[in-house]
Amino acid sequence: MGASHRRSGRSYLRRSTRPLVLSRRDFLRRGSLVSLGLAGSSLISACGSSAGTAASAAPPAVPAGGYAFLHGVASGDPLTDRVILWTRITPDGTPASVAVDWLIATDPQLEQVVQRGRFTTTAARDYTVKVDPAGLRSYTPYYYQFSAVQADGSVVRSPVGRTRTAPKAGDTDRLRFVSASCANYSYGYFNGYAAMALRKDVDAMLFLGDYIYETGGSASEFRSFTPAHEILTLADYRERHAQYKTDPDLQAAHRQMPWICVWDDHETTDNSYSTGANNHTEGVEGIWKNREGWAVRAYFEWMPIRDNADMRFDSPNGEGLLPEGHGSIQRRLAYGDLVDLIMLDTRLAGRVMQTDTTTVTPEHTILGSAQRDWFLAQLRNSRSQWMIVGQQVTFAPLKVVPLPEANGGTYLNSDAWDGYRFDRNAVLQEIQDQAIDNVVFLSGDIHAVIALDIPVEPNDPTQYNPVTGDGSLAVEFCNGAIANIGVINEGLMATNPHLKYANVEERGYLLLDVTAERVQGEYWYTGPAQVRSSVETFQRALSTADQANRLTTALSASTERDDAPALAP
Repeated sequence: MGASHRRSGRSYLRRSTRPLVLSRRDFLRRGSLVSLGLAGSSLISACGSSAGTAASAAPPAVPAGGYAFLHGVASGDPLTDRVILWTRITPDGTPASVAVDWLIATDPQLEQVVQRGRFTTTAARDYTVKVDPAGLRSYTPYYYQFSAVQADGSVVRSPVGRTRTAPKAGDTDRLRFVSASCANYSYGYFNGYAAMALRKDVDAMLFLGDYIYETGGSASEFRSFTPAHEILTLADYRERHAQYKTDPDLQAAHRQMPWICVWDDHETTDNSYSTGANNHTEGVEGIWKNREGWAVRAYFEWMPIRDNADMRFDSPNGEGLLPEGHGSIQRRLAYGDLVDLIMLDTRLAGRVMQTDTTTVTPEHTILGSAQRDWFLAQLRNSRSQWMIVGQQVTFAPLKVVPLPEANGGTYLNSDAWDGYRFDRNAVLQEIQDQAIDNVVFLSGDIHAVIALDIPVEPNDPTQYNPVTGDGSLAVEFCNGAIANIGVINEGLMATNPHLKYANVEERGYLLLDVTAERVQGEYWYTGPAQVRSSVETFQRALSTADQANRLTTALSASTERDDAPALAP
C-alpha cells in the first residue's frame, strides 16, 4: 500500500509546504545496538543507537533584561474539565522569580477567552510553568498562550497552543490517537512529529517512553547532544530536556495536541529499574537514587504531565522529590464510555533488575506488587467499551525457540514482559478468569513495528490457532520509533505465529482510530530520519473487532473527521 491510495479525496502521501533540507551525509544504518536473541543472529534490538553527523542550531539569544519562550508550549493529561498547560520562560540572568500570565480561549485568535491567570516560576523549577485550569467544558478544543511583561514594559508572548479536554459519556462515538516513542536526537530528525502535527483531528498523543536519551556524544552521531557527555546531574537532565524542546518538529507536535506520557529507561539511563540501571556505575557515576531523583524531577518540570499531590520543587538539588525517590506515572484517564486509557510504569515503580527469562516468581516483577494489584483492578472494574493500555515494553510473548514453554520454548527479551512472566501471567489470568474483552496493549522501546495477537501460549496449537485467532485474549500494537534503528529478521516471524505484522526499515508513528465496533491501528511512515521532512505514507492497518480479541488486516486507512477544529496558528 502507498501513495496511490485515497481517502476523502486526499492522497495518502501528505506533504509539507516547507522544502526538504538534505543532510550532509547519506542515510547511515549503523549505531551502538543492544542486541538480543540467538548468538550471531540479532532478532531484536532495544533502545540505544545513533548514526550520522549534523550540527545543532544554537538557540536564539534572550534580549538583555528580558525574557523569551524558546521551548514552545505543550498540554497534557486531559480530563473532562481540565488539562495541563505547560511552557518554559527563559530569562536574561537568574531572577528570583518571573510572573508568567496565561489565558485559554475557544478560538485560535484568542478573542473568546474563558480563563486567565498568573503563575510565578523560579530557578528552583528551572523557570518552567505548569497550570491546570479547571471548569472547562468536556470534549472541547481550546487555544492557549503565555506572556510576560519585561523590564521595559513590553510584553513577550509564547506561540499559541491547541488542546482538547476529554469527553464525558455520550460526547463522542469516535476517538483518534497517535502513539510514538524512542526519539533519539543524535540519530536524526523527528519527522514523525512533523507529520502528526499536521493532523487536525487527533484527540491526544500517547507517548510511550524514551522521550530523551541520556547518552553522550560519539563520532557516529548525526546531531550533537548537549551537554556532550552522558547526563548524570539535575543540571544535565534539565539541559537535555531543554535541547529536545528546541526541536521545531517536537514543538509543533506539542503545540497542536495534548500528550499523555510515560517514561521508559532513557529518561533516566539505559535498562534502568527501581534500584539501579545497567548503564549506571554506583559511586563512579554518583548515587543511583540521587540520579534517578534528578532525572524524574527534570521530567516533571519539563513535561506536560499532572504533578502528584506531594511533588516538591523547592529542594535545590532534587533530592527528596518523593519519599520513595520517584514520582508516580501510573494513572487512568477516561475518554467517555468509549475508552479507558490505563498508563503503566514498567520501568521505575517496581521493576527489579532483569536477569534472564527463566525466573518466574512474584518477587521478579516488572510492575511491583502495588502497581500489579492496581492494574488488575483497573482491568476488572472498567466499564468502557475498550481498555487501551499504554506502557513501555513488549507485552506479548516472543520466542526464539518455537516450542511451548513446558517443552523448552525459549523467550526472546528479558527486558520486556518475557523476562517478567509472573506479572504477565497474572494479567492474562485476570483477563481470562473475568472474561474481559477489548484490551489493547500499546508498546514502544524496540524501534520496530510489530502487531500481535496475545495468547497465553502461541506455540501450542491446542491453545492458539494463528489462522482464526482463537485463543487470543488481547492484542498489541508496537509503534516503532520516531528516530532510532532496530533489527528484526525473518526468524522472529517464523517462530512467532501470533506476530501479524512487522517492519524494521521505517520510522514513523501509530494512528489509532477507535469506534464502538473496532479499534484500528494504522502505521504511517516518514522516510529516512537524516532528511528533515513531514511527508508520510500509509503502510498498513490492522484492526480488532468488538469482543474478537485478535487482529485482522484492514483494507484501507480510516477517513479523517470532518468536524476537526482548526490547528493553532
